[in-house]
Amino acid sequence: MAGKRTSSQNSRKHGLNSVPDFESSIEYQTLVDLIAEEGFSAFACADIAAGLLNYRRVMDAYYHIYSSPEPVDEFLRDANVKASNPIFSELLSPSGSEPQDVREMVAFFASMQRQERRKGGPASRRSADTHKLIRYQRNGIARLSRAIRQG
Repeated sequence: MAGKRTSSQNSRKHGLNSVPDFESSIEYQTLVDLIAEEGFSAFACADIAAGLLNYRRVMDAYYHIYSSPEPVDEFLRDANVKASNPIFSELLSPSGSEPQDVREMVAFFASMQRQERRKGGPASRRSADTHKLIRYQRNGIARLSRAIRQG
C-alpha cells in the first residue's frame, strides 16, 4: 500500500501526466513549418511536432531528476540503532513512557534506517528515479514513430 501511495504521486513530481498545450508555442509552429517543408500533410506535421515536443519534455524530466537526486540522509543510514536505545529511553522517560514505547521507537528508527539503506547512494537513487520515466519515454517514442509512419 505504501508503494502504491508513493507511485501515485509520480505525476506530480515530473508533470508528465498533464496534457501540454503545444499548439500555442513558438517551438511547435517552427517544427510544423520545418516538417511541412519535408512534404508531410498538415495533420502529420501537427502529430510529429507534438510527438517531438512531448519527447523533449520527457528528456527534460530525465535531466532534472538526474541532476538533482533525492538527498541521502547519511546520519540515518550510518547511525547505530543499538546505541540509540539509551537515547530513546532518556528522551521518553520524562513523559512516563514504558519500556515497550522505547522498543517501538527503536523498531521505528530501525525501519527508517532499512528504508534509507535500500535506497542506496546518490548513483542508485538517480537510477531508480530516472527508471520511473521509462514508460513515458517509450510512449513518447511510440507516438512519434507512429506519427512519422502515418505521415
